Amino acid sequence: MKPLFKTIIFLCILHFSLFVFSSFAGIPREISYQGRLTDKDGKPLSEGTVSITFRLYTQESGGSAIWSDTKSVPVSSGGIFSTILGSFPDESVKFDQPYWLGIQIPPDAEMTPRQKLTAAGYAVRAGKADEAEGKIKATGGLIIETRTSDPASPETGQVWLRTDQ
Repeated sequence: MKPLFKTIIFLCILHFSLFVFSSFAGIPREISYQGRLTDKDGKPLSEGTVSITFRLYTQESGGSAIWSDTKSVPVSSGGIFSTILGSFPDESVKFDQPYWLGIQIPPDAEMTPRQKLTAAGYAVRAGKADEAEGKIKATGGLIIETRTSDPASPETGQVWLRTDQ
């Protein structure tokens, strides 16, 4: 092989590897959530800190929570609060189905109705990554492809490089 072609192949492999590994490490498992708290008369809560329990459910009403977290949340003027929900365990919250958020300020009962979580614009586009299969073809005949199986190798999920001539 020509030295230039070897360099191009190496750079393609390096770029692809960095992209794959950084995409796994860079996905935050957190959700930003903001709201406005009012009393029973609709007046905003005064500034301070409030204990709020957040729960995720797989259904709009009823059922058991699959995740919960109680946080001390600062409330600003007008009853506005903002917090980050996170520490979602991989096995119970995969974000592969609809979820509803329940909010409770003890000692009161959980507020109704629960809030349906919706996707941010970029998250909708990222869903395409689940559909990514097959080949990434570069100019010059270099093909980078992923395979779930190969007759010559029992291992799965490998990245294969080949050149079409």
